[in-house]
Amino acid sequence: MIDKLSRVFCIVSAEDKFEAIDEIIGKCSIFSELPDKPRFIRAVHKRELQQSTGIGHGVAIAHGKLSDVMKPAIALGFSEKGIIFDDRYPDPVKLVFVIASSKHGDSDYLKAVASILTWVHDPYFRRILVEKNWEDEKAQMFFSMLESQEFRPQY
Repeated sequence: MIDKLSRVFCIVSAEDKFEAIDEIIGKCSIFSELPDKPRFIRAVHKRELQQSTGIGHGVAIAHGKLSDVMKPAIALGFSEKGIIFDDRYPDPVKLVFVIASSKHGDSDYLKAVASILTWVHDPYFRRILVEKNWEDEKAQMFFSMLESQEFRPQY
């Protein structure tokens, strides 16, 4: 299943948040479509240094904006061990989303983030992902949405 989703999903072995972000960007082929991947990595790091993107419940949504990105590109990294992203949220982050988006159009970005939030705020869904029950019907729906990059809220 992981090989099938390698464009937008990967297992993360890094224990540092910046290394984990770099690993996701390097492993998920959706980011190879970016016009300047090194500049994107710098943008994500810069954003993370300004304020941590850990949102609690073992989830982080790291992001960087570039002027030449036309449509958001989103991938998910899974850390079995967990990564400490922020002192405010002591629970280790196991689900790390990385988003590339445009500096000039927030509507697609906000729609995608809002959609992701409806999924990850569901404790049952988070447990499915964290416990690696990736064949579960709900997980399959989410991965299908992630693969197509057509984000919609969970109902």
